[in-house]
Amino acid sequence: MSKRKNPLKDLDSFLKQEASSFVEPDKIPFSHLKEDQAPKALRQEEVIDFFQQLANEDEKTFRTTLIDIVRKSLEWKGLEKAEDKMLMNTLLYFENQKNWKEAISDYWSTR
Repeated sequence: MSKRKNPLKDLDSFLKQEASSFVEPDKIPFSHLKEDQAPKALRQEEVIDFFQQLANEDEKTFRTTLIDIVRKSLEWKGLEKAEDKMLMNTLLYFENQKNWKEAISDYWSTR
């Protein structure tokens, strides 16, 4: 009688073998960059200037872009406070004014 093959076990051993051959690239230190190339924190005024430039470049998509930036920032930070949740609901309303109840319900049902 022949031995039964176990494809999942074979796949598991293959993936372990392949994973051991991967080499993580060295991280590039910022010390070799020029001073003006190093990442820096933005001041509030710089962020406001950026938004003004964005609004001047494409006024039609500015609102959508701004909502997207704020939404992603909130999601990255976490929606722990009631104020964060209220702001997210407001953004969802702005994005979906005709079906805002469904949009808010759908968003929170997936979280």
